[in-house]
Amino acid sequence: MKVVKPTPFVEGLHLVSSSATDWIAAWSSTVTYAIGAVVRYGGRLYESLAVSSGSGSVPAITPLTWMDIGPDNAHAMFDDQISTATAASGSLTVVLSPGICNSLALLGLAGGSARVTLLDAPGGAVVYDKTITLEGSIVSDWYQWCFEPFVQLDQVVLTDLPPYSHSRLTVTLSGSGSVQIGQLLFGTFYTLGDLEYGATAGITDYSRKETDEFGVTTFVRRAFSKRMTGRLMLDNAQLNKVQRVLSDVRATPCVWVGVEDGSYLPLSVFGFYKDFTLEVAYPTASYCSLEIEGLT
Repeated sequence: MKVVKPTPFVEGLHLVSSSATDWIAAWSSTVTYAIGAVVRYGGRLYESLAVSSGSGSVPAITPLTWMDIGPDNAHAMFDDQISTATAASGSLTVVLSPGICNSLALLGLAGGSARVTLLDAPGGAVVYDKTITLEGSIVSDWYQWCFEPFVQLDQVVLTDLPPYSHSRLTVTLSGSGSVQIGQLLFGTFYTLGDLEYGATAGITDYSRKETDEFGVTTFVRRAFSKRMTGRLMLDNAQLNKVQRVLSDVRATPCVWVGVEDGSYLPLSVFGFYKDFTLEVAYPTASYCSLEIEGLT
């Protein structure tokens, strides 16, 4: 099992360019805004709570005048929620300066293919180039080959990026219609141990079902989050390292990869651990039990 600890995203440091566009106008000190107006400022969207104008009503520093309602379209992929996505029509290209990293996670995807390229420096040589087809249907016979509908592969986790301190990372998502990335994060992976058989995976559904006095049931479809529990076996020589890594990523949204195999995607979760327990079971080997709770 691996955990990808993300590098905290910094707007002026990591984002080089993005083809994502925003339909909300940027805030201007020369415009008078009515109550309910929505503007874009510093990668966030703000709704006006009062009539305002001038340099004294900057959205980020006047909370009594402006209410933060979430990230704008270009920056939605960099928050901690998969459900807030950066969307585009046909293709979406993002160029990043990630610094030293060896992992990339793309979550909440919609599209036909994703291409990831890495240059060793701005304008330098290509040291990594991979294209992933986002078609996840399982075909076991000729009927399914002909008639099985397209199944969206909504996550890609790469842990084989070569680390360069001045690298340029380009992610291109392509499709025939609207494409989106719910969460893009880059960072460093750590190997925790070998996940044993018996691991469990599922979802927590936040939808609501209500039945009135006449027996009519209505459903309100909402987001869901993944969850996973498992036990790892690790060498005792790695015990201190695992303890340190897990303590370091507490209360931090990370990508947890149970098995690096496309057949076991339910065991890959973006979220945080609720609890972990180390058990020194043998002279040379120990167990680590983990409970992972996903984010929407």
